[in-house]
Amino acid sequence: MNIILRRTTLFLSLFILSILNARAVELDSINRDPDYVSSIVSRSKKIVDGLELTNQQAADEVLKILANRYFALNDIYKIRDVKIAQAKEALEGNAKKEAMESARFEADAALYRSHFAFPAALSLYLTNDQIDAIKNGMTFNVLNVTYTAYQDMIPTLAEEEKSQIYVWLVEARELAMDAESSNKKHETFKKYKGRINNYLSARGYDLSKEREAWAVRVKARGGTL
Repeated sequence: MNIILRRTTLFLSLFILSILNARAVELDSINRDPDYVSSIVSRSKKIVDGLELTNQQAADEVLKILANRYFALNDIYKIRDVKIAQAKEALEGNAKKEAMESARFEADAALYRSHFAFPAALSLYLTNDQIDAIKNGMTFNVLNVTYTAYQDMIPTLAEEEKSQIYVWLVEARELAMDAESSNKKHETFKKYKGRINNYLSARGYDLSKEREAWAVRVKARGGTL
């Protein structure tokens, strides 16, 4: 009984500690342009509002976590760009090339190191599905739009093919989340769409014919592609 009591007490202590730590989130707005901060907070709020969280405190914390992620991404790319600019100005030849490559490598490393901390922080307040909703919000819901489009374009897709398409789109979303601009996010998905199209062609689908037939079906139901 004492062992069970001690374990229960330890569990409750850790749980309470995690809640206290979760409440310690601060908006990383110091020394940032107020207009930029306002823009990021507004963007984050639109995404968080889509979750329709009933716990306002949790919603506020999630908003700060999301805004801070945007700030962190901006900082990583700003540091990279400064180092690249300095290399272009001060160096020549291979030294310049190596310094620029190093700046890009350091940015990629920083993105990788911080990537998994973001959903981990969100997990204190959100379910896995809600975290996915945040990720979709950060990437303009391209994953779901594209996945739905492929299924609509090719109704005969096998389950294993649907699964493969979805896995690649999830991978694209993970990369697009950390991209530096909306254009870069869309470019990431475009790259994976190319991979998906090659995969489907190798499976025997004539994508040109599939798109033509799809366009006819969509037009028949009053829509457009």
